[in-house]
Amino acid sequence: MEIIFDENKGTTFQGNTYPVYSTATITHTNFTQLLQTAHNIIERYQEEEKLIVISPEKNTNTMLLASLLSIIGQDMQKAPRQIVFKVADFRAAMEHYRPYLAFATAATYALRLAQMNTDALYKDIESLSYLGLEIKSDYIHNTITLRLPQDNAKKYVFKAANMENIIILSSFIKMLSLMQISMPTDIDITIILRRLSDNSWPNMSTNELLKKLYWCAKSFLPAE
Repeated sequence: MEIIFDENKGTTFQGNTYPVYSTATITHTNFTQLLQTAHNIIERYQEEEKLIVISPEKNTNTMLLASLLSIIGQDMQKAPRQIVFKVADFRAAMEHYRPYLAFATAATYALRLAQMNTDALYKDIESLSYLGLEIKSDYIHNTITLRLPQDNAKKYVFKAANMENIIILSSFIKMLSLMQISMPTDIDITIILRRLSDNSWPNMSTNELLKKLYWCAKSFLPAE
């Protein structure tokens, strides 16, 4: 599913009329509730080709909602092909959405990792060097180390010893690497993953996985 920002006035898109959803009905800012709202929107409009979303100027969480719709839309068999957000300034909206797009990409990656067996999962994680990550596999200590290097930046080190944290932290560093490409993040982060066997999979729900990834990500997402 594609998220589009359109600065043309009115409630049509490219001269055509589509269903319209107003975020004025959203009165909460809680992540879990907003995630449920995104699920409800996708379910309600799943048969539509396009959906137009309008937001009052003082409404918050528009960009987070857009990212959640993108995540859920990728995970659903039925969803609108495009969701069009009406905005006052296309370029400003795209710039503001960029880090939320990185979060959406990382979240989609986390959901994909959760569907893999361990061999495929570790192989996929080891391939993330194309994002500028330094990746080292230590078969003696049974670990994979991911580092996003940054000169003269504050250094952080995280260790993951269970499958849930392996998925979340791998996706988190992917998000930061994507943000580093588009907007510098002043951190040098290292994540050490312990290799686990196939019988270490937890019973993770999609919503819980997204909630925990967002907890890691939210400090790096701009206020709306």
